[in-house]
Amino acid sequence: MILYLDARTTVKDLIIDYIEVELANGETASLNWDESEIERTGNGFSARYKGVCFGEVYANGRLEQLQDMKITDIGLYSESCDPLNICITSMEFEDDGRLLKLEAPILHGNIVCQNESDEVISC
Repeated sequence: MILYLDARTTVKDLIIDYIEVELANGETASLNWDESEIERTGNGFSARYKGVCFGEVYANGRLEQLQDMKITDIGLYSESCDPLNICITSMEFEDDGRLLKLEAPILHGNIVCQNESDEVISC
């Protein structure tokens, strides 16, 4: 499975370590990946994450489980001292030729992120 993601942020070197989601069936899954490619834009980045996993298990063949998911946490990393912030504007999952595209209103609500100094930042 491949995840294509677009995000807005003011942090120039921000990367996503993982995305924790609540699946439609109520289960929680931590989305991780084997490889990432990031293209920086003026107001954020576009990313391609290949080899998407639910925890340590490859998500191939499980596209339906991502339908109506909700993001509950995002692991962010940056070497800058800027407050961490992100707004995911779109996510598109590709699995064996099938696509699932999710737009911003479905993706995020009241997500709280923490930086290394444990300062809480509302995203």
